[in-house]
Amino acid sequence: MEKLLNMSDKFDVTFEVLGKKIPAHRLIMAARSPVFAAELFGSVSEVDMKCIRIEEMKADVFRAMFRFMYTDQIPSGRSGDLSKLSFELELVQDLFVAADRYALEKLKKICEEILCNNLSVETVSTTLLLADRHNCPRLKETCLRFASKPENFMQLALTEEYLHMIQASPSLLVELREKVN
Repeated sequence: MEKLLNMSDKFDVTFEVLGKKIPAHRLIMAARSPVFAAELFGSVSEVDMKCIRIEEMKADVFRAMFRFMYTDQIPSGRSGDLSKLSFELELVQDLFVAADRYALEKLKKICEEILCNNLSVETVSTTLLLADRHNCPRLKETCLRFASKPENFMQLALTEEYLHMIQASPSLLVELREKVN
């Protein structure tokens, strides 16, 4: 399917993401995502629309998700090796959200794995909030275990991300305190 990315004369729909136009194939998008299938071919579909606006997503995130739908690969960053932390963690977090939004379970699992393996005091609050909001119990449990370690919790409690997390979801503070005690 990767070869289809280079067949620009075969694109039959364009997605507009924050002013950036990304051409695509309706059938590929629909085959990979039940959400796109409903949007493109369902009863309230946008079948006749040549350009579909995507709201609340960065263009680079949509492009990465789009590329995954054609290749089953996510961008690997500068060195080409995800295992060496060469990717942008924020992009992976955003891809996780996009995968959940468009029901791309394989992409969501890949992002979950990367996020589980790359927790830090700086990232755990944001990742925990994402796991909670997007119904990802394994990632949530991994975050809670990491955050509840005494050496991590002491540093974590001093971060802005932690304050944002407990304001956004006070129930996570309760769960975290239960783990710490």
